[in-house]
Amino acid sequence: MDVPQRIEVGDGAGVTIIWGDDRIDRLSAAVLRKACPCAACRGVAEAPRGTRVSSGRSVGGYAIAVTFAPDGHAAGIYSFDLLRSLGSEPA
Repeated sequence: MDVPQRIEVGDGAGVTIIWGDDRIDRLSAAVLRKACPCAACRGVAEAPRGTRVSSGRSVGGYAIAVTFAPDGHAAGIYSFDLLRSLGSEPA
């Protein structure tokens, strides 16, 4: 499993992940919300209009939890493996 050196939320447009191999992935709020692994979001085709990342927090040593604005959705836990795969997908 790849482990990030640093994860930055920044201005809410998304997150920036700096990996141990110096790869840098910038994942937009819309990409993250569309890929939300929670039961309520599975199969949802698009992120809600105006989606922003309001915060992120570490979950153990394997994932992050992201809170989205404007609706406060915070049920998804994004494993580092999922984040790495999202970063390798074309924009």
